[in-house]
Amino acid sequence: MTPHLPKYRRAHPEDRRADLVEATIACLAEHGHAGVSVRRIAARAGVSAGLVNHHFEGIESLVAAAYERLSNDVLGRVLVRVAAETEPRRRLSAYFAAIFSDGVLDPGLLKVWVVFWSLLPHAEPLRVIQKRTWADYRRSLETVLADCAPPGASFDPGLTAFGLAALMDGLWLQWGLDPGSYRAEDAIALCEAFADQALARVRP
Repeated sequence: MTPHLPKYRRAHPEDRRADLVEATIACLAEHGHAGVSVRRIAARAGVSAGLVNHHFEGIESLVAAAYERLSNDVLGRVLVRVAAETEPRRRLSAYFAAIFSDGVLDPGLLKVWVVFWSLLPHAEPLRVIQKRTWADYRRSLETVLADCAPPGASFDPGLTAFGLAALMDGLWLQWGLDPGSYRAEDAIALCEAFADQALARVRP
Protein backbone atom coordinates (compact mmCIF):
# COMPACT_ATOMS: atom_id res chain seq x y z
CA MET A 1 0.00 0.00 0.00
CA THR A 2 1.37 3.40 -0.96
CA PRO A 3 1.94 5.53 2.17
CA HIS A 4 -0.05 8.75 2.41
CA LEU A 5 2.24 11.75 2.06
CA PRO A 6 1.23 15.19 3.29
CA LYS A 7 0.57 17.58 0.47
CA TYR A 8 2.86 20.54 0.11
CA ARG A 9 1.02 23.70 1.09
CA ARG A 10 1.77 26.56 -1.27
CA ALA A 11 1.35 29.68 0.84
CA HIS A 12 1.01 33.21 -0.48
CA PRO A 13 4.47 34.87 -0.54
CA GLU A 14 3.46 37.53 1.99
CA ASP A 15 2.07 34.88 4.33
CA ARG A 16 5.24 32.85 3.99
CA ARG A 17 7.38 35.90 4.73
CA ALA A 18 5.25 36.66 7.79
CA ASP A 19 5.65 33.06 8.99
CA LEU A 20 9.42 33.32 8.64
CA VAL A 21 9.50 36.61 10.52
CA GLU A 22 7.49 35.08 13.38
CA ALA A 23 9.79 32.06 13.40
CA THR A 24 12.80 34.38 13.60
CA ILE A 25 11.38 36.21 16.60
CA ALA A 26 10.59 32.90 18.31
CA CYS A 27 14.10 31.55 17.66
CA LEU A 28 15.77 34.68 19.02
CA ALA A 29 13.55 34.62 22.12
CA GLU A 30 14.37 30.97 22.75
CA HIS A 31 18.01 30.73 21.69
CA GLY A 32 19.40 34.27 21.77
CA HIS A 33 22.27 34.79 19.32
CA ALA A 34 22.23 31.09 18.46
CA GLY A 35 18.78 31.67 16.98
CA VAL A 36 20.31 33.74 14.17
CA SER A 37 20.47 30.68 11.93
CA VAL A 38 18.74 30.03 8.61
CA ARG A 39 18.56 26.31 9.38
CA ARG A 40 17.04 26.85 12.84
CA ILE A 41 14.54 29.46 11.62
CA ALA A 42 13.52 27.29 8.66
CA ALA A 43 12.94 24.33 10.98
CA ARG A 44 10.84 26.48 13.26
CA ALA A 45 8.73 27.66 10.32
CA GLY A 46 8.46 24.14 8.90
CA VAL A 47 10.11 24.99 5.58
CA SER A 48 13.40 24.29 3.83
CA ALA A 49 16.41 26.55 4.26
CA GLY A 50 16.24 27.25 0.54
CA LEU A 51 12.79 28.76 0.95
CA VAL A 52 14.19 31.25 3.48
CA ASN A 53 16.72 32.42 0.92
CA HIS A 54 13.98 32.55 -1.72
CA HIS A 55 11.93 35.07 0.29
CA PHE A 56 14.81 37.08 1.82
CA GLU A 57 18.19 38.13 0.48
CA GLY A 58 19.89 36.58 3.49
CA ILE A 59 19.77 36.16 7.24
CA GLU A 60 20.47 39.88 7.78
CA SER A 61 17.44 40.88 5.72
CA LEU A 62 15.25 38.40 7.59
CA VAL A 63 16.43 39.66 10.98
CA ALA A 64 15.84 43.24 9.81
CA ALA A 65 12.27 42.33 8.83
CA ALA A 66 11.74 40.82 12.27
CA TYR A 67 13.09 43.99 13.88
CA GLU A 68 10.72 46.11 11.81
CA ARG A 69 7.74 43.90 12.69
CA LEU A 70 8.43 44.13 16.42
CA SER A 71 9.11 47.89 16.29
CA ASN A 72 5.87 48.56 14.44
CA ASP A 73 3.97 46.32 16.84
CA VAL A 74 5.26 48.20 19.90
CA LEU A 75 4.59 51.60 18.36
CA GLY A 76 1.11 50.46 17.34
CA ARG A 77 0.33 49.42 20.92
CA VAL A 78 1.56 52.79 22.17
CA LEU A 79 -0.48 54.82 19.70
CA VAL A 80 -3.67 52.89 20.48
CA ARG A 81 -3.20 53.61 24.18
CA VAL A 82 -2.44 57.28 23.53
CA ALA A 83 -5.45 57.70 21.23
CA ALA A 84 -7.75 56.57 24.05
CA GLU A 85 -6.95 59.78 25.98
CA THR A 86 -7.96 63.32 25.04
CA GLU A 87 -6.11 65.54 27.55
CA PRO A 88 -2.50 66.16 26.38
CA ARG A 89 -0.71 65.36 29.65
CA ARG A 90 -2.76 62.19 30.11
CA ARG A 91 -1.82 61.18 26.56
CA LEU A 92 1.84 61.46 27.55
CA SER A 93 1.23 59.33 30.64
CA ALA A 94 -0.51 56.77 28.43
CA TYR A 95 2.60 56.70 26.23
CA PHE A 96 4.78 55.79 29.21
CA ALA A 97 2.27 53.23 30.49
CA ALA A 98 2.19 51.51 27.09
CA ILE A 99 5.98 51.39 26.78
CA PHE A 100 6.23 49.59 30.12
CA SER A 101 3.09 47.45 29.80
CA ASP A 102 3.19 43.68 30.30
CA GLY A 103 2.97 42.98 26.58
CA VAL A 104 6.04 45.11 25.87
CA LEU A 105 8.09 44.61 29.04
CA ASP A 106 8.24 40.88 28.44
CA PRO A 107 11.56 39.14 29.28
CA GLY A 108 11.43 36.96 26.16
CA LEU A 109 10.66 39.91 23.94
CA LEU A 110 13.38 42.07 25.46
CA LYS A 111 15.83 39.22 25.00
CA VAL A 112 15.11 39.57 21.29
CA TRP A 113 15.78 43.32 21.44
CA VAL A 114 19.16 42.71 23.10
CA VAL A 115 20.12 40.41 20.21
CA PHE A 116 18.96 43.01 17.69
CA TRP A 117 20.96 45.79 19.33
CA SER A 118 24.11 43.66 19.48
CA LEU A 119 23.83 42.98 15.73
CA LEU A 120 23.37 46.62 14.69
CA PRO A 121 27.08 47.46 14.17
CA HIS A 122 27.49 44.48 11.83
CA ALA A 123 24.28 44.37 9.77
CA GLU A 124 23.54 47.17 7.30
CA PRO A 125 19.90 46.10 6.57
CA LEU A 126 19.22 46.14 10.30
CA ARG A 127 20.76 49.61 10.71
CA VAL A 128 18.56 50.98 7.93
CA ILE A 129 15.40 49.61 9.55
CA GLN A 130 16.50 50.73 13.03
CA LYS A 131 17.12 54.27 11.86
CA ARG A 132 13.69 54.51 10.25
CA THR A 133 11.70 52.89 13.06
CA TRP A 134 13.52 54.83 15.77
CA ALA A 135 12.69 58.06 13.91
CA ASP A 136 9.00 57.04 13.86
CA TYR A 137 9.13 56.26 17.57
CA ARG A 138 10.83 59.55 18.46
CA ARG A 139 8.52 61.56 16.17
CA SER A 140 5.42 60.10 17.84
CA LEU A 141 6.78 61.01 21.27
CA GLU A 142 7.72 64.49 20.05
CA THR A 143 4.15 65.06 18.83
CA VAL A 144 2.65 64.08 22.19
CA LEU A 145 5.14 66.30 24.04
CA ALA A 146 4.46 69.28 21.78
CA ASP A 147 0.75 69.06 22.60
CA CYS A 148 1.57 69.40 26.31
CA ALA A 149 3.13 72.86 25.89
CA PRO A 150 1.08 76.07 25.52
CA PRO A 151 0.95 77.53 21.98
CA GLY A 152 3.98 79.71 21.29
CA ALA A 153 5.85 78.44 24.34
CA SER A 154 9.63 78.30 24.44
CA PHE A 155 9.97 74.53 24.39
CA ASP A 156 11.97 72.06 22.31
CA PRO A 157 9.85 68.90 22.05
CA GLY A 158 12.44 67.27 19.80
CA LEU A 159 15.25 67.53 22.37
CA THR A 160 12.94 66.41 25.17
CA ALA A 161 11.75 63.45 23.08
CA PHE A 162 15.39 62.51 22.42
CA GLY A 163 16.16 62.50 26.14
CA LEU A 164 13.05 60.55 27.04
CA ALA A 165 13.65 58.00 24.28
CA ALA A 166 17.19 57.47 25.56
CA LEU A 167 15.86 56.99 29.10
CA MET A 168 13.24 54.48 27.98
CA ASP A 169 15.70 52.58 25.77
CA GLY A 170 18.13 52.37 28.70
CA LEU A 171 15.41 50.99 30.96
CA TRP A 172 14.43 48.47 28.27
CA LEU A 173 18.05 47.37 27.94
CA GLN A 174 18.42 46.99 31.70
CA TRP A 175 15.29 44.82 31.82
CA GLY A 176 16.55 42.73 28.91
CA LEU A 177 19.85 42.11 30.70
CA ASP A 178 18.30 41.58 34.14
CA PRO A 179 14.53 40.94 34.03
CA GLY A 180 12.76 42.03 37.18
CA SER A 181 15.53 44.46 38.19
CA TYR A 182 12.94 47.22 38.56
CA ARG A 183 9.17 47.58 38.68
CA ALA A 184 7.25 48.92 35.71
CA GLU A 185 5.64 51.59 37.89
CA ASP A 186 9.10 52.84 38.92
CA ALA A 187 10.18 53.13 35.28
CA ILE A 188 6.99 55.04 34.50
CA ALA A 189 7.61 57.34 37.48
CA LEU A 190 11.12 58.14 36.19
CA CYS A 191 9.72 59.08 32.77
CA GLU A 192 6.94 61.16 34.35
CA ALA A 193 9.50 63.04 36.46
CA PHE A 194 11.70 63.70 33.41
CA ALA A 195 8.72 65.03 31.47
CA ASP A 196 7.44 67.15 34.37
CA GLN A 197 10.86 68.72 34.84
CA ALA A 198 11.13 69.54 31.13
CA LEU A 199 7.59 70.96 30.96
CA ALA A 200 8.10 72.98 34.16
CA ARG A 201 10.76 75.02 32.35
CA VAL A 202 8.35 75.94 29.55
CA ARG A 203 7.91 79.69 29.19
CA PRO A 204 4.76 81.00 27.46
